[in-house]
Amino acid sequence: MNRIKSLDGLRAISIILVLIGHCRPTMPPVLAQSLLFDILPGGALGVNIFFVISGYLITRLLIAEKNKTGRNSLKQFYLRRILRIFPVFYLYILVIILLKVFFMPDIINGFTTVAVAGLYLWNYAVFFHFDPGPIGGWFLGHFWSLAMEEQFYLLWPLAFVLAASLKKLKKAVVVIILLMPVIRVGSYFLVPMIRPEIGLMLHTAGDYILTGCLGALIEMSPEFEARYLKYVKSKLIVIVAFFCLLVIDPVLTHYFAGAYNLSVGMSANNLFILIILFWSMYVPSWFQRMLNKKLMVRIGLLSYSLYIWQQLILTPHMDTWLNKFPQNLVVVFLIALLSYHVVEKPVLRLKERFKAV
Repeated sequence: MNRIKSLDGLRAISIILVLIGHCRPTMPPVLAQSLLFDILPGGALGVNIFFVISGYLITRLLIAEKNKTGRNSLKQFYLRRILRIFPVFYLYILVIILLKVFFMPDIINGFTTVAVAGLYLWNYAVFFHFDPGPIGGWFLGHFWSLAMEEQFYLLWPLAFVLAASLKKLKKAVVVIILLMPVIRVGSYFLVPMIRPEIGLMLHTAGDYILTGCLGALIEMSPEFEARYLKYVKSKLIVIVAFFCLLVIDPVLTHYFAGAYNLSVGMSANNLFILIILFWSMYVPSWFQRMLNKKLMVRIGLLSYSLYIWQQLILTPHMDTWLNKFPQNLVVVFLIALLSYHVVEKPVLRLKERFKAV
């Protein structure tokens, strides 16, 4: 399936939010404490957008494969996933190990930290009772999101194979999404030790990705144009989605914190992101034109490498000229360009051999 420019543009917005958020501790105080950071959404929203886009695109591909061939190949799915994620992911871990051995012994505290990250378990690290060290939690901490994705995509294609029909799968997804606030609140009270990580774990926050999956299941159903397209194109609905995501949610989070987020906020935000995702694809507008700009699409293409490598450079834990703002941003983009062209792009060409549709 062809790339969707608008979604590459949304990825660009997502990674820009992450980069700005992580840059803040490296900025001069006059900028870091400015009104800009009271207005801009945080990096967490950027990661949430990534999740919804990911669930939507992967499910779209799975549906297209099933419609074309009558089945889903688990072997090909997992091979494609490995080729997409593993090379840059494990290269970064190798760099962290080399830095520990030869230059920065305190960058991580022991190789248990590496094992938890490398086995895609960082979002459940609380159960392993290990100490990543005073700064190790930073340099590998962003792997919680990749851990959740890989755990999810270990299971999601199985759902396609086992489901009696896509209609029944869609109903099951709706039920799970509706149950997630109950699971989050229940986990908060029943398992106090995981409270700080409730937003990171698959069983309490997997609806980030599942909402995108639901979007694809709805879009590729026969009734989409007749029942749902008019809502996708509604200006009122998309204005409400933007307003709730950018204004109402930060206010409610400020005053009610976890009570709002665990019960309503996380689920509502996923829905608002999905609405904006559909609107950006289906409705010609200034927003779509901005997303489709060559620069935005290019940044979107680099978003995976940018996300992996930014944690090493946009850090307050290294006191070097390269780690200071604004040159740290330039360095991150240069490393991402190198990573994309030397590692990602050649492997992506190999991945095309296992293309489903």
